[in-house]
Amino acid sequence: MLLPAPDDARLALAATLGAFEPSGGIDEIQASVLDDIAGAVYGLDLQAEPIAPLPADEVMALHPSHALRQQAAHLMILLELVEDPVARAEAESVERYAHHLGVHSSLLDDARRLAEHHIAAMYADLQRSSWYTEQTVELSARGRLVELVRSKLAYSGVAPDPEIARRWEGLRDMPAGSWGRGVADFYERHGFPFPGEEHGIYEIGARHDFVHVLAGYEATPEGELDVFAFIAACMPDEKGLVLLAVTLGLFQNGAIHHVAGKKVRIAREGTLSDDGAAARWADALDRGNRCPVDVMGGIDHFALAPMPLEDARIRLGVAPKGVPDPA
Repeated sequence: MLLPAPDDARLALAATLGAFEPSGGIDEIQASVLDDIAGAVYGLDLQAEPIAPLPADEVMALHPSHALRQQAAHLMILLELVEDPVARAEAESVERYAHHLGVHSSLLDDARRLAEHHIAAMYADLQRSSWYTEQTVELSARGRLVELVRSKLAYSGVAPDPEIARRWEGLRDMPAGSWGRGVADFYERHGFPFPGEEHGIYEIGARHDFVHVLAGYEATPEGELDVFAFIAACMPDEKGLVLLAVTLGLFQNGAIHHVAGKKVRIAREGTLSDDGAAARWADALDRGNRCPVDVMGGIDHFALAPMPLEDARIRLGVAPKGVPDPA
């Protein structure tokens, strides 16, 4: 998910606000999130220098690039999915605006389905267009289908896979302070089974646990929103935004309670309304946007696992947090 470049930010933000104007404008939590994104990513103070909403025809008269129009749509989708619950009039207004800009995204349809309470159809479409699904298909085509099936069976509790489990349990033996040892400590601190162990997370999904440790986010409702904001912003296409949409469904708008058939125990609504959460989420988007590497699909995590964690952060361009963790 690519965010607009700084020079284009004001126009993208004006378009984003314009998309919500016909349905009454953005609400308090959406305004807070947009203010924080503008500040964290672009250094703009929307309280001191407000940006007026622009109708779609005025935006088009400025001849914005397709990339900018698409990036503005990404911001619109984010704000839609932040609302709890997503309003039908708002979803329709944003969809019309994006289409006027010549932008088409399955996520616009999914937001409308969410507003219309067609949750099953929305979730099924998100799964079809998910990065996890794409990776499963790609790795299967490269001869890893059997291994992936074994990993799925372990996750489902049907049959643990000792070979897969040994690979992940081996992270415990890596040097103290290494990225891999940090992942092992993360699993043990939270009582999570390793991939391959009974109910251990699917191996492709487990890649995001490497990112939890790399970016410094815990396995809490806010930590999940932050880590997937980071992941979405450093991915080169819309697949990351799909992952973030699912996470917002789990921890913000309340649309999703199960993933891969399992209830997510820590799912909760309204996480971004917690004190300072919106600012930390915007900071996660900014850190991901500045990261030059796709840290989910663009690296070999196990090859880098022995590296000291701080060295891995420097090598992969992971900036320090700009907003401190909650006390």
